[in-house]
Amino acid sequence: MKNICLFIFLTYSFICPAQDKNKGTVKHKQSSSEAQRSSFETYRHNEDYFIKTFDINKDGISDKIVSNKPYQGENLFIFFGDKQGKYTLALETRNFSEDGGNIIDTIIPLSDSKGFTIKTYFPDRGYYEKEYNIIMQNDAWLLRNIIYKTMSDVSQDAVKYICDVPQNIDIQKTGWTDKIAPIPEENVRDKKCRVEKSQNISYYIQDVDGYTNLRKDKNSSSQILQKINTGEQIDVLDQSGDWWLVVSKEGKKGYIHKSRIKSE
Repeated sequence: MKNICLFIFLTYSFICPAQDKNKGTVKHKQSSSEAQRSSFETYRHNEDYFIKTFDINKDGISDKIVSNKPYQGENLFIFFGDKQGKYTLALETRNFSEDGGNIIDTIIPLSDSKGFTIKTYFPDRGYYEKEYNIIMQNDAWLLRNIIYKTMSDVSQDAVKYICDVPQNIDIQKTGWTDKIAPIPEENVRDKKCRVEKSQNISYYIQDVDGYTNLRKDKNSSSQILQKINTGEQIDVLDQSGDWWLVVSKEGKKGYIHKSRIKSE
């Protein structure tokens, strides 16, 4: 008889929902992954993302742009703020970084309309930048245009091409990435792009963390000689390999990974 009673008790405990012993109420399930994804708090202290704060929709209230850091993904979220300090998801899209190609540099507000600009750059040798201008128009988010920037070659006679290519693509519709118009072909860039004569190439630091480390040797675990802030110019002495030999403005010589160095 005791065995039968024990069996019934265990069966009842298994099929009945867990209850709070103090209140006798059924415990709530955790929020869904979709709900977490659409919450700004999910990204506030997430090391895979960086956050920009400015007024995107020009209503006088700061909004939030959340984007994956380089090599951490391609997600980008827009959260509109309200007077109570709360944020509501307004757009989920991509940050235009590319696996093996351009990576995200920064995001800035548009001065002439509601929206923002995403800037990307090529972290390897050479010069190739893109500026994606995204605007709000009624209830749509449009990729208005892309400004492509590149060099004709690496010679002393090289010229810079600045190609402003109209897009006008609704980035909330299916398959919108397939509609993006690329940079004009090389044989027509002289006619379709603005051409600037190249000056002496200058090099400077570009890092989403705001600085990069100047190291004693060609690896990320070697001694740090100095921290160099984003935007500071450096002199490049040797471009062989992934770690370039450079000199800081303070005169310190060391190595920086080439992905943190940009040229113009």
